[in-house]
Amino acid sequence: MNQTPDTALFLGHLHPLLVHLPIGLLLLVAILEFLSRFPRFKQANANAGLILALAVPATAMAALCGWLLARAGGYQDNLLQWHRWAGISTAAAAAFAALLYRLNLKRAYRWCLVPSVGVLVVAGHLGGSLTHGSDYFVRYAPGPFRAWLGGSPQAAPVQTNHVELAQLPVFANVVRPVLQQDCVSCHGPEKSKGRLRLDTLEGLAKGGKSGPAIVAGKSADSEVIKRMLLPLTDDDHMPPNGKPQPSADDLALLQWWLDSGASPDKQVSELKPSPRVTQILAAKFGSPAPIVTTVPPKPLKDVLPQSAALAAELGIAITPLSPQEPWLQCNASIAGTNFGDAELKKLAALGANLRWLDVAGTAISDGGLARFETMPNLTRLHLERTHLTDASLAQVASLSNLEYLNLYGTEISDAGLDQLRSLPKLRQLYLWQTKVTPAAGKAFAEARTDQDQLQRWREEIEQLNAKIREAHISVDLGTIFPAAASTNTTPINAVCPVSGKPIDPTKTLFHNGVLVAFCCDDCKAKFQQDPAPYLAKLEPKKEPQPATK
Repeated sequence: MNQTPDTALFLGHLHPLLVHLPIGLLLLVAILEFLSRFPRFKQANANAGLILALAVPATAMAALCGWLLARAGGYQDNLLQWHRWAGISTAAAAAFAALLYRLNLKRAYRWCLVPSVGVLVVAGHLGGSLTHGSDYFVRYAPGPFRAWLGGSPQAAPVQTNHVELAQLPVFANVVRPVLQQDCVSCHGPEKSKGRLRLDTLEGLAKGGKSGPAIVAGKSADSEVIKRMLLPLTDDDHMPPNGKPQPSADDLALLQWWLDSGASPDKQVSELKPSPRVTQILAAKFGSPAPIVTTVPPKPLKDVLPQSAALAAELGIAITPLSPQEPWLQCNASIAGTNFGDAELKKLAALGANLRWLDVAGTAISDGGLARFETMPNLTRLHLERTHLTDASLAQVASLSNLEYLNLYGTEISDAGLDQLRSLPKLRQLYLWQTKVTPAAGKAFAEARTDQDQLQRWREEIEQLNAKIREAHISVDLGTIFPAAASTNTTPINAVCPVSGKPIDPTKTLFHNGVLVAFCCDDCKAKFQQDPAPYLAKLEPKKEPQPATK
């Protein structure tokens, strides 16, 4: 266990602030001495002595603070030792150069500056490697230079097709890259703050000072997720505020893997990803996403004459959704059974511009819905009171922009409903008087709802409500009870004055000298905010007076 005093650790944390000053000063001296070798700049080093006078104590102070910081632990030992001695060597070389300058041994002093700058560069590189990884300097170097500088070849982006995506091992290809990107620089082989390593599954399971980092099957109980979901201003939030944060998509992938059992080798298909996770994976790995590429609509002025002619010919209504946009809405339900597959085929000429389509109560059939392939931009579709069956929904499932779908009074069943699971934007689905069972409808809605995100929003709302309650000030302007009762530790009421429910003896507060109890914290907070409406319920009941003769 680390027994380093807090004062030493506080001084150690000054190292990142102090270390840049001596670096700049030593480099400045070296540059000025180099320039002074040219006749035009022969006076450039006139203030070298003053700069050295500042650089020597600054270098010594940075080295001392770095030594104290190292006592906190969490760094790769071998790399730490090299950095430590490189820093001490820099401080010693700077002091020796300053001594030679003071003794007016200018030639020796200038030669001493060369190794001083050299060891300074080495110490800086090792410090960056400690903090950001051993490949920090060469990580983004161009290909040929990267190999020459000793970096490993940059891995080519993973290219997959739909089949390969389903077969990807989740931990190796999905989870580990997220952790590598956001966590391993502080919790890896070269630096392991809190004795925690997140670069391997074994490290995740073992955890650090706070225990295991993950709980298989329970992302909400996993320390790594709880830390990531804390407010940025919280001291325990990880990664620390100011460093790159994992995206919402990356968090969703980590939670999905944990909730699915945190398997070390299972593939994507074996963990049964939700529609949202499927979309994230498709976007991340370049696979065909469930969203079909949208066909650009034609300019409104180019389609209005044709839409007017079609509306007159078919006895339907086709109008613009907005005069500023190219989208059209089509109401064919007014034609009733006079509108069928042949008429729907004629609408294909306007397909790219159609946004809303209403064919409710028409004579269209399952086969006619093949025309939907020409209408990829539909967001609202009315198919109610038609004779469509499950066979038609394969065409509906291709409408990747669909948000509203009405299937009231059709022959759709549970089997057909399954075909709609791939619709990424669907938010409203009407299934009255169909063959879909309540259980299937409920399962469909639950599968498409991100319960984890909803829970996070609920928790955020509760935190905001707590802040709102704390911000209120209660002011009492009178009393209805004698102050002498303040010593009474028994609540004066058996029923909550706010809700009328039985009290919880642990939920109490003193008001005007008496102890009042409530059924819950919410009622207590409401009373504190404004007690006036509830005071009458606390007044003692008057005993009936005996009648006088």
